[in-house]
Amino acid sequence: MNKETMTSAEEFFGEPRKHNAPARRGRARGRKADKDLFAELKLKMVMRIYSVSRARAAAIIAGRAGERQALEEAREAARRLHGDGTMAAEDFFGA
Repeated sequence: MNKETMTSAEEFFGEPRKHNAPARRGRARGRKADKDLFAELKLKMVMRIYSVSRARAAAIIAGRAGERQALEEAREAARRLHGDGTMAAEDFFGA
């Protein structure tokens, strides 16, 4: 083999990295918001408790959120019916 047929390391690997330059790294990861972390924790808890997939756990959480919204709307409607200043028993006892 002569020098004309051999390639140098710089030609084969490309330009050498400068010693002072930092190595290229992947994209920097940002910190997740607390709301995202709580949602992820809630999802994992439902997955473990009910032994279901991630998609099914998300459906369960969404269904429960709908039920809770309907309950709150019903309580608000009941409060509006007592316009004479009285309080509903559920509100008084915190049920």
